[in-house]
Amino acid sequence: MNLFFFWMLSLSLFIGQLILLGILAWRKQRTNRKESSVDRQYNELTDAFSSYMMDQDDTRFLQQLDASPDKLVVLERLLNHYVAVTKAGDSSAVITALSEQYLAQRYAKLLKQRNWAMRMNTLYFIEDFRMASLIPQLNERLAKHSTSLDQETQQLIRTLASLNEPAAIEALAKYPEAPARLYIDVFKRLDELTKLGELEAALEGSANPALKHAAISYIGMAGIMLFLPRIEQELENEDPETRIQALKALLHLQYMNNPESLAPFFRSDSWQERMFASQIAGALQLSRYKELLSDLLGDPIWWVRYSAAQALTQFSDGDILLAHLSTNHPDRYARDMANQWKTSLLGSEQ
Repeated sequence: MNLFFFWMLSLSLFIGQLILLGILAWRKQRTNRKESSVDRQYNELTDAFSSYMMDQDDTRFLQQLDASPDKLVVLERLLNHYVAVTKAGDSSAVITALSEQYLAQRYAKLLKQRNWAMRMNTLYFIEDFRMASLIPQLNERLAKHSTSLDQETQQLIRTLASLNEPAAIEALAKYPEAPARLYIDVFKRLDELTKLGELEAALEGSANPALKHAAISYIGMAGIMLFLPRIEQELENEDPETRIQALKALLHLQYMNNPESLAPFFRSDSWQERMFASQIAGALQLSRYKELLSDLLGDPIWWVRYSAAQALTQFSDGDILLAHLSTNHPDRYARDMANQWKTSLLGSEQ
C-alpha cells in the first residue's frame, strides 16, 4: 500500500510538472507572438511617424495608429525613441499633444498599480513627454508618500519639477534627509522663469539650509551670473557650510565683483575655505594674493598646499615663483610641493 501510494504521488508530481511546463511554454509563446506583433506595428508606423513629426498636416500616421491593435504600446515606443534620440521631449509640443491624447488615461491607471516597476516607468514617461494633465494625480500620490524619501517619492518630485510645479521644492522641505543632489535635480527641471524665482526665494529664506546650499551650488554649476552679488554676500554668512558653498560657486562662476572679500579666507581656521580661496585666486589670476599663496605652500593640510601651488602655476610668472620657493621657502613640505609643480610645468613645456 505504501509503495503504491509513493508511485501515485510521484506520478502526480510528474504530471503536475508537465502541466506547469506546458503552461509556461504556452505563455512564453504567446508573449513572443505579442512582442513580434508589436515590433511589426512599430516598424510599419516609423516612417509615417517621422513624417508626422515634420508636418502635422500629414495625417497618415494618426490614421494608421488608430487602426493599430496595440496602438498605445507602439506609440509609447515611438515617442520614447524620439525623445531619447532628439532630446526634444521638453520642447516638443507634438510629443506632448500625442501623449496627452492617447496615453494620459492609461498612465493615470498605471500610477495606481501595485507593481513598483510599472509605476516608476510610468513616471519616467510622464516626465519625458511633459504630460501636465497628470499633475493632480502626481500630487495625490506624492501626498501619500509622506513618510520616507524613497526612490518613488524622489522620482515623483523630479517629474513634478519637469512639469514646472514649484510644489516639488515645497515637498522636499518635508524631508530633512533630502540630498543636495535631489534639490539640484529639481532646479534643473524647472523652466527659466520659475527657476529664477525659486532660487531667489531659496537665497532669501533661512529656514531650510539644505535648500539654500543647493541653490548656491546650482547657481555656480549653471553659471547664473545674475546672482553673483548675492553669492558674494554669502561669504560673510555666519554658517561655515554656506560660506564654503559660496566659495565653490564663485570658483565655478570664475568671476568676482569684489576680490578683496576673498582675503580673510587665506587665514581661515577651516582648511576647506583656505583651499577654495587658493583655487579662486589662481583661476581668477588675482596677483595681489601671490604672497598669501606662497605662505599656504607650507599649510599643514596637503590639499591646501596642493591648491596653493596649482594656483601659482596659473600666473604668467608662476614657473619663476615656484622655482624660487622650491629652494627658499622656510617650510620643507612647501619646498617639496613647489618642486613637484615646478617639475610638472617644465615637463608640460617639453
